[in-house]
Amino acid sequence: MTNIIVTTKDELEGIIESSVRKAFSTHVPQENSKQDDFLTISQAAEYLNLAKQTLYGFTSTNQIPFIKKGKKLHFRKADLQAWVLEGKQKTIVEIQKELNDRK
Repeated sequence: MTNIIVTTKDELEGIIESSVRKAFSTHVPQENSKQDDFLTISQAAEYLNLAKQTLYGFTSTNQIPFIKKGKKLHFRKADLQAWVLEGKQKTIVEIQKELNDRK
């Protein structure tokens, strides 16, 4: 026999909302988020849209942040993002604003 439950629209919305929140919070892969933080040489080259050989050149001259463990190179995604942003050129508006702020 099927049990029928009578509820209001607000109660039903609350049940659905809490169920969805619970489902998303339990299905967030904790291990993958840490694994995604570190990239291999191939992943880093793809992420930066560079040839692997170019990336090897940057590591050999310490121009890019990397981690070497044994013979393997690893890259943190956050470090690569910061490295790319170091090369950001200021716009004319940004330069003018800095000059005005100094006055």
